[in-house]
Amino acid sequence: MIKKLISIAEWQKQRFEGKAPTSTCIARWCREGFIPAKKIGGLWFIDAEAEAIQSGNELVDSVLKS
Repeated sequence: MIKKLISIAEWQKQRFEGKAPTSTCIARWCREGFIPAKKIGGLWFIDAEAEAIQSGNELVDSVLKS
């Protein structure tokens, strides 16, 4: 299965209308594991499909991931 990875800038456009969090803030979320992402060559890319199915509940997300 091929994962669709998108840049932080593209994710900001798709996810937020109007004022979005800064790229620095989103990179921190990626680094801390709040958003499923992969660092490639110093840039963060977000797994859009995995992020879309996150519920925000850690237990539920761990069950769905299995």
